[in-house]
Amino acid sequence: MNGDPSTIDGATTRRALSVRARLLLLCASLILSFASGSLYLTYLFERNHSDQLAVREQYRRFETILDVEQAVSLWRHRGGQLNSAMMLKDQPDEQLRRQADYEQARIELERRLVRIGSFDPDSLATIDSALREVPAYSQIVMQAMAQGHADTPDATRALAALQQRLNRIEETLEAARRREFEQSQQIQQQASDRAELARHIGLAITLLLLCSGVLLIVTVMRSILRPLRDVTNAMRQINRGLDPGVLPPVGGDEFGDMSQAMRLFHDRSERLGRLAYHDALTGLGNRAKLEESLEALLDQASARQLDVVLMYLDLDNFRSVNQRVGHRLGDRYLVEAVNRVQQLMPTGTQLFRYSGDKFVALLPIGDGGLQLEARIKSVASVVLRGVFEPYLIQNEVLNMSTSIGIAIYPDDGATTEQLISSAEAAVFAAKKSGRNNARFAGGKLAGQLRAQKALGNEIRRGLEHGEFEVYYQPIIDFAQRRVVAAEALMRWHHPDRGLLVAQQFISIAEEEGLIMPLAQLCLAQSHQQADIWSKAGHRWRIAVNVSAKQLQDGDILQQLRLLCAGIEPIDNRVDLELTESVLFDTSDEARELLNSIRRLGYRIGMDDFGTGYSSFNYLQWLPIDKIKIDRQFVSTMNVSRQARGIISATIALAQNLELDVVAEGVETPQQARQLANLGCPQQQGFHYSPALDAESFEQWAIGYAGRIREVDNSA
Repeated sequence: MNGDPSTIDGATTRRALSVRARLLLLCASLILSFASGSLYLTYLFERNHSDQLAVREQYRRFETILDVEQAVSLWRHRGGQLNSAMMLKDQPDEQLRRQADYEQARIELERRLVRIGSFDPDSLATIDSALREVPAYSQIVMQAMAQGHADTPDATRALAALQQRLNRIEETLEAARRREFEQSQQIQQQASDRAELARHIGLAITLLLLCSGVLLIVTVMRSILRPLRDVTNAMRQINRGLDPGVLPPVGGDEFGDMSQAMRLFHDRSERLGRLAYHDALTGLGNRAKLEESLEALLDQASARQLDVVLMYLDLDNFRSVNQRVGHRLGDRYLVEAVNRVQQLMPTGTQLFRYSGDKFVALLPIGDGGLQLEARIKSVASVVLRGVFEPYLIQNEVLNMSTSIGIAIYPDDGATTEQLISSAEAAVFAAKKSGRNNARFAGGKLAGQLRAQKALGNEIRRGLEHGEFEVYYQPIIDFAQRRVVAAEALMRWHHPDRGLLVAQQFISIAEEEGLIMPLAQLCLAQSHQQADIWSKAGHRWRIAVNVSAKQLQDGDILQQLRLLCAGIEPIDNRVDLELTESVLFDTSDEARELLNSIRRLGYRIGMDDFGTGYSSFNYLQWLPIDKIKIDRQFVSTMNVSRQARGIISATIALAQNLELDVVAEGVETPQQARQLANLGCPQQQGFHYSPALDAESFEQWAIGYAGRIREVDNSA
């Protein structure tokens, strides 16, 4: 492959903008276009809004003139009523009322006239001048009429002048009203024209923006999608295991890098294809190769009625070797073991690395006949003796040995899975019997596997039929002389075998993948019982063991929230106890998970304290509320100074950190008193009571308090 970045398999690439630059240019162009259009449209909208305001203002003026006209009409009407009252010589009270109405109408007219002055001061001046002259002429006319001299020259001139002034007012208002109406119509028409123009311009801008945007998008996307399609086609060829040939010429951009990377990927994938069925460290076939080869071999054996011998080799104590010399030298140790096995196996043997320190050999036995078992034993014996030689590496003398499990087709399995599983069971039995030996599958081992499977099925049935129940072992406060808590322990009411303790079925449940249903059942029953005891007035906490698998399950927090939802607040009534192997993860995620659990109202306890990797380190990293001293220290504290020292240091540490401390496995009065003297009053064990069902526990706890009071009173 050509290493020049400007070529791809000899095809020179042209320089081009990068995909990121093209997309940025597209975005900038679209933003600029839409921003320009938006600004102009905003201007049009604001102009339209101004026109609407002008139209509303013009209508307001028109309505003001109409109001003044109405006020003039009312004023004239009141004047007419006043004249009538004076001519008919009505009662003085009536004349006064008419006079008051006339004055009120005049005041209202003057008040409304003021508003005209804000937009038509000339009309206001004309009307105001006429209004000031009206009272004088009106007075002359009314006096003449009152005296019966309405036809005198003075009265006639005064009446004509009065009528002239009133006509002037009305004509002025009529002219103003007509003028304002015409102006409003003109402004409205202009606003309508501008709105129509704005609508057309806006539509044109929108269409222009859409067209330009589509054009930009199409142009830029074509410059991206076309080379992307070419590169994708080449990738499909590679995925099908075909040679992509000459990759399409693309611009000197990301696609150019992709094309070069694909050629490199193709070359490497060919090498990886060769390694897919082989182990990189030893060069042996791997598990995939084993399964493929064994399937083919079983097909041949079935057709020709031949035996197939599978030998499963598991190096002894390889983990301790790794811990002693490190993984790099451990790999050399592993390669040496492989070399020894290859030299010791018969010619034609296929050897595979199954996993880690486990290997599988397929022996070329053919039709074994009556001497098959003896021949296999001979091969196994040679391998065991040959591997069992010390290995010197960098001045370190390492012992080497292996355990062998042997399975024969078809007696120990008719399929690949069955045959390997039988050999695994056999090598497990070989290790249990002392390592560095070989065991054949079948017989007792097959029976043990069947028994394990049967017990697993019985556990499933027991879960379905409600045969599991949580028992509670009391935790006593020696100083307060009362029951303060209980540890939840699972029991199985087996229909045939009676009451089984956890040690009799937990390991099988773990192997059969049933530990999670049991753990969830224990949590649920413990929460229900905590709620029952709380409502009955008992403040006994319940400690529930939590496994690593539960914590690794992403739903643990949600499960606890649901358990809390159906009962009263937890209020530190349930403790979750974790072993040090569970707490081995001191990451931020693990600490946050435990903090979230504590915020729900739970307390976190560390079980079997002092038996793990680095017990004291966890206390500064993780949110721990209490620690439980393991029973192995309690059982030997009377005879072991080291055990007493560990217990004393643990108690002192807990007190300094303000943590609760509980000792488990207390079986004698001497242990109870000695623990109390060391500062550990909270204790549990058979000295007090075994685990009891909930009802028996409640009776025992209440009775224990009574018994203690009797002892105190008698003392």
